[in-house]
Amino acid sequence: MLCAVLTTGLLLSVTGNAVISLLVAALFEVIFVSVSNIKDNILGEPLLFSDLFVARSFLQHPKFYLFSIPWYARIFVVVFLLFIVVGAFFFVNLQPMPHAIGVVMAVAALLGIRILPAAKWVVSPALARDLSHFGLPGITFLYWRRWRDSRNPPPASPLPGRAAYDAVVVIQCESFADPARLPLPAAAGSMAMPGLTLARGRACQHGALDVSGFGAYTMRSEYGVLYGRTEEELGFRAFDPFLTAAGESSHALPNRLKAAGYDSVFMHPHDIRFYNRNQLMPACGFSRIIGPEAYPHTASTDMPYVSDMALGKSIETVVRSARGPTLVYAVTMENHGPWAASSQPALGLANYLRHLANSDGMLLDLMHSLAEMDRKVLLVFFGDHRPSIPGVFTPVATRDVPYVAVPLTGDDGGSHGAGASVALSPAELHALILQLAVNPV
Repeated sequence: MLCAVLTTGLLLSVTGNAVISLLVAALFEVIFVSVSNIKDNILGEPLLFSDLFVARSFLQHPKFYLFSIPWYARIFVVVFLLFIVVGAFFFVNLQPMPHAIGVVMAVAALLGIRILPAAKWVVSPALARDLSHFGLPGITFLYWRRWRDSRNPPPASPLPGRAAYDAVVVIQCESFADPARLPLPAAAGSMAMPGLTLARGRACQHGALDVSGFGAYTMRSEYGVLYGRTEEELGFRAFDPFLTAAGESSHALPNRLKAAGYDSVFMHPHDIRFYNRNQLMPACGFSRIIGPEAYPHTASTDMPYVSDMALGKSIETVVRSARGPTLVYAVTMENHGPWAASSQPALGLANYLRHLANSDGMLLDLMHSLAEMDRKVLLVFFGDHRPSIPGVFTPVATRDVPYVAVPLTGDDGGSHGAGASVALSPAELHALILQLAVNPV
C-alpha cells in the first residue's frame, strides 16, 4: 500500500491530475508485474531490486533481453509511453494544490517505507514466502533495504605455500550442461560428449555443480568460483554478488594465489564492461585482461559470438608462453542465447546443441594440447548455468551443471586416474581449486 501511495503521489506531484495519476499508477503496476511474470516463466525468479541495476547492460546489449519480451508487450509499452507524452500536454493540471498534495503523499509514503522494520520482516531471502506476504513492490523495497545494509566480510589473507602447478586453467563455459541431464525431447535423441566423457575419466574430482540460476545469472556462478563465498554468507547480496564484489576483492582467487607465486590472466571474448568486469577483475588481482579486441570476429547466423575453439587456442598460447606459475580464468561466449526467436523453439534447441558440441570439442582439444606441453597443468572446466529456451527448457528445481578438475602433465599425457564424483557449490569449487593449486609450506 505504501508503494502504491508513493507511485500515485509522485505522479500527482507532476501532473496535478488525480484521475490520471491513479490510472497511470495502476498501469505501472500492470507493467511491473507483467515483466516480472515473463522473467519468472523464463528464468524461474520474479523481478528483483538487483534487476534494476541492469539498465546500463540493457542499453549496451539489448538483444540479450529483448528476445524474452513478447511482441504484444512491446507494443503495449510503446503505446503506454505515447500516452504519457500526450498526457503531458492534455491532462496536466496547473493548479498548485494537487501538486502539493502529491508531494506530501510521496514524502509520507517514503517515510513510512523508511521506518518499516525490514530486518525483522525479512531476516533472510525467501522469495516465494516474501512475495506472497509483501507483494512485488514490497519485496523490491524491503530486499533493497536489506541489501543496502549488508556489510563487507573481513579481508582474506593470501594463501601460504608454493605453486603446485605451472598453470591452473579455469574455464567458465557459457550455458554448458550435460545433455543426459537435460529434459531433451525424444526427437533430439542422445548426444555424445567425448570431451566431457574423457575429462571425467581423467579427473581427480568431478561431479555436479549446484548453481542457483537458470538460463542467466552468470555472475552468481562466476562470483562463487572466483570469490569462494556461499550464497548463505552473501544473504541479500547473492542475487547479484558482483554489485558489491569490489569490497570483497581479497577473497578472489588471484589475490589469494599471489603469495604462492601465481600470476593471473583473465580472458573473455566479449565486452569486458559487462558486470563491471573492467574494474572488478584488476581488483581481483588479475595482472592481465584479454578482451574481445584479441579475437577478430564477424558475427554471423551460425556464429554470433567468438567461437569457443578460438578462445581455447588463445588459452593454449597464454599457457605456453607463461614464464612462471600462472592462473588463467577464461569465460566463454559462443553458446550465449538467444539461440532463436521465441517462436522457434526447435531451431533454438538445434542451435544450442550445435554450440554445446563445439564447447565439448574445445574441452577435448585443450585436454590433448595442454597434456602435450612440458608443463604441469590443472584444468578446471564448469558450466555457469543451464540454458533457458522457451518451449524446450523451462525453469525446474534441478539446475546442476557439470564440473571437472583434471591434472595434466607432460610426462604421462593425462591424469592420475578417475577421481570421485562429488557434488559441489560454486564456492566449494573455489575451495577445491585452492586446495589443488597450492602445496602447503
